[in-house]
Amino acid sequence: MSNQTPDIKEKTGAVAAYLTLGIWGFIWLLISRRHYYDQKDFVRFHCFQSIFIGILYMFIPQGVEILFTLLMQIANLFHLYFLIDPLNLILSISKKIIHFGSLVLILYCVIFSMYGKYTNIPWISQMINRMLR
Repeated sequence: MSNQTPDIKEKTGAVAAYLTLGIWGFIWLLISRRHYYDQKDFVRFHCFQSIFIGILYMFIPQGVEILFTLLMQIANLFHLYFLIDPLNLILSISKKIIHFGSLVLILYCVIFSMYGKYTNIPWISQMINRMLR
């Protein structure tokens, strides 16, 4: 990416994008495209990454819940009622771990963007870098 140091406006935009789980990043990208504003790589990178993290934050817990609900329905089908309570416990613990991990990830991204640095999240950052080339 670029070696330019971002100014306070760009850092604030990147932080706002993460704190709103990509909503502000999406709005920023739409506004800047509409007015043909020359976007900096720093802002575009963090906006796209915040949108992707926001999508993951919404869909991963729902997918885990669907999986465990399916497992509980299968246990009911085969009259394995002793498995339902442990599955509910595992579901609630895994959802809490996913939400806590997501919040830590967002905090990590906010801190790095406040310092004007690019975050390096495996798979996600590499995908965003390839997309912005």
